[in-house]
Amino acid sequence: FNGRLKLDGNVNIMRQVVENKPVPGGFYMNPLVGLYRFPRGEDLSYYRDNFEVYDEDRKLNVQNWHAPSDDFEQNPYWIVNRIQSKDTRARVIASLSARVKVTDWLDIQARGNMDYIGDKLRQKFYASTAPALAGVNGRYLEMDYQEVLLYGDVMATVKKQWNDFSLDAAIGGSINDKVVNSTRYDSKTASLKYPNVFTLANILMNSAAVLDQRIDAHRQLQSVFATAQLGYKESVFIDVTARNDWASTLAFTKHEKSGFFYPSVGASFIFNKWMALPEWISFGKLRGAYSKVGNDIPLFITNSVSHVVAGGGIQANDAAPFEEMRPEMTYSVEVGTEWRFLQSRLGINATYYRTNTRNQFFKLPALSGDRFAYRYVNAGKIRNKGFELTVDATPLMNDNFRWKTAINVSANRNEVISLHPDYTQFSYGQEGFSMAYQMRIKEGGKLGDIYGNAFARNADGTIQTNADGTPIGKTGNQDLLGNSNPDCMLGWSNTFTYKGFSLYFLIDARIGGDVMSLTQADLDSRGVTKETAEARDRGYVEYQGQRFENVKGFYGTTGGRNGISEYYMYDATNIRLRELSLGYSFPQSLLAKTKVFKGIDLSLVARNLFFFYKDAPFDPDATLSVGNNNQGIDVFGMPTTRNIGFNVKFTF
Repeated sequence: FNGRLKLDGNVNIMRQVVENKPVPGGFYMNPLVGLYRFPRGEDLSYYRDNFEVYDEDRKLNVQNWHAPSDDFEQNPYWIVNRIQSKDTRARVIASLSARVKVTDWLDIQARGNMDYIGDKLRQKFYASTAPALAGVNGRYLEMDYQEVLLYGDVMATVKKQWNDFSLDAAIGGSINDKVVNSTRYDSKTASLKYPNVFTLANILMNSAAVLDQRIDAHRQLQSVFATAQLGYKESVFIDVTARNDWASTLAFTKHEKSGFFYPSVGASFIFNKWMALPEWISFGKLRGAYSKVGNDIPLFITNSVSHVVAGGGIQANDAAPFEEMRPEMTYSVEVGTEWRFLQSRLGINATYYRTNTRNQFFKLPALSGDRFAYRYVNAGKIRNKGFELTVDATPLMNDNFRWKTAINVSANRNEVISLHPDYTQFSYGQEGFSMAYQMRIKEGGKLGDIYGNAFARNADGTIQTNADGTPIGKTGNQDLLGNSNPDCMLGWSNTFTYKGFSLYFLIDARIGGDVMSLTQADLDSRGVTKETAEARDRGYVEYQGQRFENVKGFYGTTGGRNGISEYYMYDATNIRLRELSLGYSFPQSLLAKTKVFKGIDLSLVARNLFFFYKDAPFDPDATLSVGNNNQGIDVFGMPTTRNIGFNVKFTF
C-alpha cells in the first residue's frame, strides 16, 4: 500500500538433546567427591575398570568402591556410567508484527509472539546407588514440563517537529500471559519393585516418593503505558514515561483492581548543539533521570492452597494468605555525562546511580498460637549506589590499520537500611550439608555478607587453643567473615584491524570481595591436600604468626562441614583473558568474481584461556562446590570452561 504497511514475521524451531548432563556442584551425584577423597596411595585404575561387580545373592551387578557408599561418596565411574539422564527440549518461538503509517507523523503498531517450551527429563539410578539417593532397587525419575508464553501489544507512535521543537511519543497497552503444565514422578528412596526396571509402573508409590503436578498454572500481567520525549533545538530533551500493571498474582488484595503505577522522568542537554565548543571537543552531553519500577510476587501467595502428595497424603498450606500484599518498588536516581574529543577518537562516558528498593517480600515465622506456621509481610529498604566509567580511544588509524581500545570500570555498594520490626535479620540461599556458613542479611549489613564459624581469640587477638594444641572455634555462624561482592569490576578490550584481518581480545578483572572454599575444608579434614602434606612435612601449621604443632588436630578442627570456616576465606580477586579472536574477511574484489557470495568471514574464537588468581585455595579448574557453585564455575563463581571454536559465515 505505497509503503504504508509493513509486516514482519519470524519463526524459530529448536530441538536439543543432552545425555548425562553433569550434575550441579555439591556432594550428591558429583563424581569429583569420590575422586578428590580417594586415598593417594591406592590405584584408582582398578576401580575405573571394575566400578561394578557381580553380586551372587542379588543376581545383578553392584557398585564397587573402597569405602561404603551409604551416603554421597561413590565410585566416580559408577556415577558416570550408572546414574544416567536424558534431557530433551523442544522450543518454538514465533512472532508477527504489523506497522501502519497513518500520516507522516503517526504510526500504529501491533505485535505478538509466542514462546513454547517442552522439556522432558528421564533419570535412572541403578541398584546399589548410595541409599541416601536411591532405594535398594534403584531410582527412576521422569518429568514433563510445558510452558506457553504469549505476548502482545498495540502502540501508537507520534514523531512530530515544528520550528525548534520536536516530539517523540507513544501510548499503548500490552499483555503477558504464561501457562505452565508439569508432571514429575520420582521414586527417590521409595525404591522400585524390580531392580533396574525403569518404568513408571515399577515405582513403589508411597510417601517416600514424589508425585508433583501443576495443571494450567496461569500467570498474567496486563499493562498500559505511555512515553514522550520533548526536544528543543536538538540540544535539550525531556523524557517522561508512565506505566500501570495489573498482575494476576495480586488477586485477593486491594491492588487487584488498581494495579501498581510507576513513572519516570529524565532530561539531557547536548552542549555542542547549544554553544560553540573548542575544536578538540566533538560532543558533550549531560543527562539525569528519576524512575520508579514495580514488581509482582510468585503465584498462590495471596490465596494459598494445600496439595495432595504421593500416596494420597495432604500437604497443608503452612503460610497465611497475604491479602495485604503491596508490590515491591524500586526508586532510582541516575546522572551521567558523555564526551567525545579529537574528532571522536577519544570518548568518556560516566554514570552515577542510587536506588532504594522497598516493600520487599518476606516469609516470617508466625506468632505463637497462630493457625499458620508462617506469614508474609512487605517490609525493608535496601539501598544500592555505584558508578560506571568507560573510556574508549582509537590511538592508531590509517587506510590499512586501525586500533580501538576501551577500558570499563564499575563499582556498586549496597546497604540494608531496614528489614522488619519483628525480623531484623534472616538467612537466604541453600546451605546444603555445610553448617559452617550462612548468607545472612541484617539491618546495617550488606547483601552478600558471609557469616561463619570464627576462631575464639584472646584479648590480644591470638587464637585460643585446647590442651592438645588444637584451636578453639565458635559455632553457630555468628561471625561476619566477609562479603562476596567485588570492590570493583574492570574490563579492557582491544580490536586491531589490518586490511581483511582482525584481532580482538578482552581482559576482565574482579577486584576484591571474599569467597569461602568448603571444598578445601572438606579435603583438609581428610588430609588429602597439598597444604596438609606440606604441614605434616614441616611438623606444624602457621597461621597469622601463630604455630600449631598438632597438624592432624588443627585440620580436623578447622576442616570439615562444621569446622572453623574463618580459615577458609580467600580474596576473590582474579584476572582472566576472557576472549581472544582472530578473523579474516575475504575482499569484495574476490567475492565479486563468484557472483554468489556477498561476504565470507572466517574467525577463530577462544574463551577463558588464561586465569590469574590472587588467592586461589587450590586448582580453580577442578572445583567441588562453593556455596551454590556449579561445575564449570570456579571457586570465585567465574566460568572456567576453556573452549576454542572456528566459525564460518557466508552472506549471499
